[in-house]
Amino acid sequence: MIGIYRIRNLINNNCYYGSAKNINRRWSKHKSQLKYGRHENVILQRAWDKYGEDSFIFEVIEVCDENELLLVEQKYLDLNPDYNIGKTASGGDNISNHPNRDIIIKNKTKKLRKEVMEMSEEERKLRWSRPKEMNGKWNGGSSIKYCRCGKKITTNNTTCLECRDRCGSNNPFYNKHHSDKTKKYLSESRKGKYCGSQNIIFTINGIEYSSLGEASKKLGIPTTTIRWRLKSNNVKFENYKYN
Repeated sequence: MIGIYRIRNLINNNCYYGSAKNINRRWSKHKSQLKYGRHENVILQRAWDKYGEDSFIFEVIEVCDENELLLVEQKYLDLNPDYNIGKTASGGDNISNHPNRDIIIKNKTKKLRKEVMEMSEEERKLRWSRPKEMNGKWNGGSSIKYCRCGKKITTNNTTCLECRDRCGSNNPFYNKHHSDKTKKYLSESRKGKYCGSQNIIFTINGIEYSSLGEASKKLGIPTTTIRWRLKSNNVKFENYKYN
C-alpha cells in the first residue's frame, strides 16, 4: 500500500507522520527500531520508551499515487506534528534538523573508521571489491577499443567522430529541410561575414586582407610564405601584420 501513515500516542495524541511505498514494511521497520532502542528519530524513541508500546497506534491516513507521495506528506507535516524532526518531506531525513546532529555524525564517522581499520585486507576485498561479473560495469575485460584510424574509442562505438559515416541516410539531417524562417535567419546572420577557412584580418604593406587565399592571389605569393612572414619577427617583414 502506497500512502501516508501516522504513529499516534493514545495518551496525549502527539504523532509522527511518514510516507512509504510499502506502508506495512515501513511499519515493521519502525517497530523493530523502536523496540530495540535504535530508532533514528530520538524524539519518537524517547516517547516510546516513556509511554510503552501499548500506548501507540499505527494508522493509514491517506492512500495516494507514488508520484504525489512527498507532496501529500508535506500537507501533514505542515500541521507541525510533535514527533517529526524534519518538517520537510524529504524521504526520511532525520539527521538535518536533529538536535544532536553533530554528535550523531561524529559518532557514525568514528564507528565507521574503527570498523574499517579492524578489517583485514581480505575482508575489505570481500566487502567492496567487485571483480569481473560481480561488477555491473564489467564488459568482459575489453575496456579499450580502437577505431580503424588508430584512435581510442569507447566500447559502445564502432568509429571515432572523424571516421563516422554521415553520407546518405547516416546523416542526421538526411531527407530533412530547413524552414523558410530558418533559411532567412541563416542568411541574415551570415551577411557581411567571410565564410572561408580563415576569418582573421591582416594587412600587408598597408592593404587589408581577409584570408591567406585572397592575399596569395593578389600578390602571387604562396599562402605558406605569407603565413610564415606574418608570424616572423624579422624586421624585413614588419609590414606583414595581423590586425
